[in-house]
Amino acid sequence: MRVKICLGITLVAVLIWAIAAAIRAHHQAVERKGLELAKAQRAAELARLNQTQPAPPGFEPVTVAPAPEPAAPQVAEQSPAKAAASSVIKKQKVTRANQPKPKEPIQDPDAREALSLVGTDPAAEAYWYLAINDPNLPAPERSDLIEDLNEDGISDPKHPTADDLPVIMRRIELIEGLGPEAMDKVNADAFEEAYQDLVNLARLASGNGGEPVK
Repeated sequence: MRVKICLGITLVAVLIWAIAAAIRAHHQAVERKGLELAKAQRAAELARLNQTQPAPPGFEPVTVAPAPEPAAPQVAEQSPAKAAASSVIKKQKVTRANQPKPKEPIQDPDAREALSLVGTDPAAEAYWYLAINDPNLPAPERSDLIEDLNEDGISDPKHPTADDLPVIMRRIELIEGLGPEAMDKVNADAFEEAYQDLVNLARLASGNGGEPVK
């Protein structure tokens, strides 16, 4: 008896669940149809609004005139202050362009020290001689070591005195011996220039004429 009651209850529950499922499916189908109908109505409304409406009688379309071409830019005149500043800047650029380029750093500073002792110290003369004949030393540096014989080691290169005369004469003697054996044209030209300057200094120091050194 209990089995029959349980089976009956189960059948009733299944029947109720089936009816509920059918009702729920029907409602979902109705909702989908309603949604699709609303979408279709919305699309039709948008299409209708996008259609070009005919102009009313007597209406003339407005013609938009083309935009005017932009006028050519006018160059503003410089104020007197700007013109003066521009002139100063240009002059500064020209001045910098005309200035000599800075010399490269000295590679053998000891040779410069030895140069100031040429004519008084045989060891310094020997070091200076090796430096001016060193092919690894830049040509401008070798040239300066020779041309500056008329300055370094002399008390006043522009106004030499009798005390400077022994050093000047010794340097003239060195150039007379080394000049013909110059290692290249750079040294030869430097020897010639230094020789002329030293001869002039010797005349000034001995009081036998000479041109004032500028």
